[in-house]
Amino acid sequence: MFELARTDDGISFCKLEHAFELDKLKIGEFSYFRKYLGMADYFSNFNSWLKRPTVALVLAISDNTVVGWAMNEKWSSPSTDGRPVYVLRGIEISPQLARRGVGKNMFFLIANVLLGHVITKPVNKNAKLFFESLNFVEPSSSSPVNLGDYPGYMILEEGKKELLSFEDISVFETNIMSCKAKIFPKEINLEPVVSGVNTVVSNECVATEKSIIADGGTDSVTSPDDKGVGDSQDPIVFDGKFVGEQKMMSPCKCGHYLVYKYQVTGKKKGTAFICASCNIERYFLPLKNLSK
Repeated sequence: MFELARTDDGISFCKLEHAFELDKLKIGEFSYFRKYLGMADYFSNFNSWLKRPTVALVLAISDNTVVGWAMNEKWSSPSTDGRPVYVLRGIEISPQLARRGVGKNMFFLIANVLLGHVITKPVNKNAKLFFESLNFVEPSSSSPVNLGDYPGYMILEEGKKELLSFEDISVFETNIMSCKAKIFPKEINLEPVVSGVNTVVSNECVATEKSIIADGGTDSVTSPDDKGVGDSQDPIVFDGKFVGEQKMMSPCKCGHYLVYKYQVTGKKKGTAFICASCNIERYFLPLKNLSK
């Protein structure tokens, strides 16, 4: 788990790495996806998304409770300029945090972690206004991502990310850079967009609805993707203890045999075996209960 930023009142913005990191968290109050898209079990959806290497899940957490989330997935079609493309599938904030800039801050952090262009499909007028405030525009014939077959989509080109701002948060630039290097180990250009470490800046935030969502249909929730994300050999950082590495008898779906082992605490205790290449959880060995 990478903590990307934090507010003075204790809201922490984190990019999760693995499904078992959810074990210590509670799911807060959400309404839009539950009411309009039938997303009754947020925990199960988060758990499923975290097992897909193409997904980046960022959470806003307060008192160990998830109060905001944003799901971003690597787009299958390449851009004309060779840069990565991510689609923002959904973003939602707990109703009690409406109009406090949480959604804007969360997207600012996402934009700084994910290299390349971001696309999304607003489902209503208010959502479109929100994304327009984040410098998304309707694609033109010169856009680096061909969205001709995807009506309604908007794009934030990589060069426009530097125009984004954030409100009343301490940004942990070192963690952002570590997270970015983890996702894009083969990229050379990892210069930070944020200037300064743990900087607090105040800007006026555009008011949004209680829940602002992108393309969050069932296809984006359930479609599998088993492709890896790179050959990083750095240990994975999260709330567990690294206990070594091991070569498995069979290869991961990405073709690699080496795994990193971590002790896991919380509801699910044991040892997690994480692929050293694509970061997928290969195997989980539960801790035996010796008490009788």
